[in-house]
Amino acid sequence: MNARNGKVRIFAGLTLYLIPIGVAINFVGGQLALLLKLPVYLDAIGTILVGALCGPIPGAIVGLISNAINAITSPPTFVYAICSVLFGVLAGYLGRLGWFRSLWKTLLSSLGFAIIGGILGSIITIVFFGGLAVGGAAIVVGALASLGMDVNTANFVAQFPLDLIDKIPSVLVVYLIIKGLPRRILGKVPLGYVYLPAKKSATSSSSAA
Repeated sequence: MNARNGKVRIFAGLTLYLIPIGVAINFVGGQLALLLKLPVYLDAIGTILVGALCGPIPGAIVGLISNAINAITSPPTFVYAICSVLFGVLAGYLGRLGWFRSLWKTLLSSLGFAIIGGILGSIITIVFFGGLAVGGAAIVVGALASLGMDVNTANFVAQFPLDLIDKIPSVLVVYLIIKGLPRRILGKVPLGYVYLPAKKSATSSSSAA
């Protein structure tokens, strides 16, 4: 009974509405990065936001759907879906621990996301594409390779720092959005209690007196 209630709670309140909003945020961020030819992706903001507010499973769903949508125009990119899913899972667990309540912990969380995107992403690039990176990373990898660096090594050297540069502004945006959400919204998402101010109990007040 408790397990069933727990599963129901995952998708309670605003979660079902936030999932498509998270997907839309990812799409807009990714398109903006492409339009401005930025060496970052900005396509995980919605995933991290939904994970931080609703938990690992909704966050993973946003990541998977977002990746599937991108794969419509670029099918090979679907192999990176595992990275997007793990972004949501990590954001959910960090959200439960209250990391996105603190600015310095929010910034520190970018390292975890960068490890997933930079290290795991590099392995996927090497295994599936022979080390031929895509997007802004391809320029840096190409430059390093032209200097004589092995293409596989170039992927790791280039993609982790680039992914870190991508995730720092991403988690900052998530932090600012959460900070700006009203209490009535936070009260309707599964992890909203983490971000609501703690109420002083009558017991502690009386004992203090």
